[in-house]
Amino acid sequence: MSKKPVRKPDGVEFPVDDKGERSTTAVNQGTFEAAVRPVSSEAAESVKKQRGWRFGYARHVVNQVKLSAESPKNAYAIAEAGEQHLHNKFRFIRNDTETSVPEAMAKYTDSIYKTAVIKGNGSRVTEYRVPYKGKDLTGIELSAQIEQWVRNGVVELSCGSSLQKVSEQAKWLDLSGSYFVLFGAASAMGPYPLLMSLGANVIALDLNRKPIWDSLIKQARASAGTLIFPVSENQGSKTDEQLAEIAGCDLLSKTPEVRTWLLEQYPEKRLVLGAYAYLDGPLFVKLSVAMDAIIKEMVAKRKVKPSLAYLCTPTDAHVVPSTAMAAAKSNYNRQPMWQKLCAGLLQFTSFKMAPNFQKPVEGTDLSVCDAIVPEQGPNYILAKRLQHWRAILSRRDGCIVSTNIAPSTATKSVVSNRSFALAYKGMHHFKPVEVFEQETSNAVMTGLLLADLNDETSASNPKKELVNPMCLFSDNSFHGGAWRCGYKFGRVGTPSVLAAVFLMFIITPYMVMYNYGQVAGWAASLYTLLKHEIEGTGTGLWAKIGENLTVFQMLAWMEVLHALLGITKSGVMTTFIQVLSRVFVVSVMNETKGAFTNDVVWTRMMLFAWSLTEVVRYSYYGPVQSKVLTWLRYTLFIVLYPMGVAGEIGTLNHAVANSQPTSEYSYLWAIQQVFKVGGLPLLIGVYVVGLSGLYSHMLAQRSRVLGGKRNKARVSVTKKEQ
Repeated sequence: MSKKPVRKPDGVEFPVDDKGERSTTAVNQGTFEAAVRPVSSEAAESVKKQRGWRFGYARHVVNQVKLSAESPKNAYAIAEAGEQHLHNKFRFIRNDTETSVPEAMAKYTDSIYKTAVIKGNGSRVTEYRVPYKGKDLTGIELSAQIEQWVRNGVVELSCGSSLQKVSEQAKWLDLSGSYFVLFGAASAMGPYPLLMSLGANVIALDLNRKPIWDSLIKQARASAGTLIFPVSENQGSKTDEQLAEIAGCDLLSKTPEVRTWLLEQYPEKRLVLGAYAYLDGPLFVKLSVAMDAIIKEMVAKRKVKPSLAYLCTPTDAHVVPSTAMAAAKSNYNRQPMWQKLCAGLLQFTSFKMAPNFQKPVEGTDLSVCDAIVPEQGPNYILAKRLQHWRAILSRRDGCIVSTNIAPSTATKSVVSNRSFALAYKGMHHFKPVEVFEQETSNAVMTGLLLADLNDETSASNPKKELVNPMCLFSDNSFHGGAWRCGYKFGRVGTPSVLAAVFLMFIITPYMVMYNYGQVAGWAASLYTLLKHEIEGTGTGLWAKIGENLTVFQMLAWMEVLHALLGITKSGVMTTFIQVLSRVFVVSVMNETKGAFTNDVVWTRMMLFAWSLTEVVRYSYYGPVQSKVLTWLRYTLFIVLYPMGVAGEIGTLNHAVANSQPTSEYSYLWAIQQVFKVGGLPLLIGVYVVGLSGLYSHMLAQRSRVLGGKRNKARVSVTKKEQ
């Protein structure tokens, strides 16, 4: 079998090392060494001495961020040293001639691209919309969801506030006078479709591949926007299909020429330069160097200083608000039992789970969240780090810089990997982590971009003073819970996979059997009760129903274990009290069967309320859902809960009045002590307090699930720190 021919080096390339190879590791490690050396020779030497950089790079990245957080001077010095080293180290090769990237940008200045323009025929979207879980959220619904994200810790407060402003500022959605340059226009996480729908003028850059441009041109025709793109021939009267054949450019091999073409475009307009292009592995570093070389010159040479736009990854090290660290610590302390067990089992493996909270950087109030996933590799981090450096340097030089953190997103390319797909299915167990669909992430990140470009109070605006340049990345963060998770986000992948597999093959089948088993048991009790009432004998109800009902009520103790292990979302203590109160009543009745030979109206009322409630409740928790079942679950309680409580009080009162305890410290003896202290009023008071809390909770749930008042009043993002 013949080997594939080795591709001849062309365009932006890694330099040749002492062994004659284009090593990615040497450049990667050397760049981080060069970046930190101006502020810490000790840190630089530590980077230099690191063996097995592929497996040890993460701690040095975190340390670099901490050093930057110590002072603005450090942050700028590290950014300048890092980006200069990388640009000077990388090579540009053309026709066997090799130079540095800066030398190539100065040497090759020819204009080789023509410009094509396509104007859309669609209507401009005038309302901000966010697709989420099958709905297009706008207005009041969107406001409520934004507030929920903030409360859950999925986004930071500043992010929620910015999204709220976008929803309210219709003028921000008119992009007919705005010009955006999109590096990687067809990127899955890019804003191209949404910008075009808002009427933007988009200067699109992407590979010269016909399928890419067929799609971009088709979207442009159906939109309210204008598509501007490089072509190898004059547009003339060419059809869209013919234009797709000659459209596009190669950022890696034609870096200087792309720069030249962009400098020619709309010189009097303020451009927004969005770096959204992505390639796997070492190619991403090369691509980032190419984009950065172009952006650097655009910032320096455009008559009107451009704005910059990046998407940050949550799987990186970032300076974060103190409230995020406090929330991470709180979530760590409140983790369910199964997560503690999982952490213990993984303690001595390479998948060790570590707490997600750290002390502030010495001498500051700033903390650093380490959410790096080591397996993603040092090349990915280096490519992103170059973007970070360009962002803070350009903002210092007067540019608006939008560089917001996007959440983990289930794009097609990601979920095609079985391991990632399983991890994403299990991550929601690590509160408050949430993995988003691509459509949601696109809409949210585009909204944050618009906020950054228009809101003068945003950290993106160079006029706003920041404590440290690194705070640019903590503002408007839509991190998807990565900052507030109890464990380091980079270490929850393996337990997330385990949780997903365990849930699919063990927990879900078990819970289906448990819930439907309870349905069968309580349905049998309900049937017996109704049959008894129809017969109308007036005696022997508890003798008929007691044994079966006792078994399934005692089985409910499992629900306390479910809550303790985190299998269900219920509070452990709340569940314990609810089950205990029922078990206590059943035990008293079993102890005083003689008192219930003749049917008691309170007991009949209680048993009916219990049985019907549980048939509906356990059916609702099963895998088969319906609108009718949901309505019953959140409506019948209005009558059944008070009926059940009244029945329990009456039943206990009847037992006390008509029986004597069989032994000291029995259930009946216990309830008699309550009566001795405060009598029936005390018992009623205890039940009323318990019912009021549960009743209020269920009414709130009913409003949330079925609608109610929430949809009749505008909900705004709370301005309270979490």
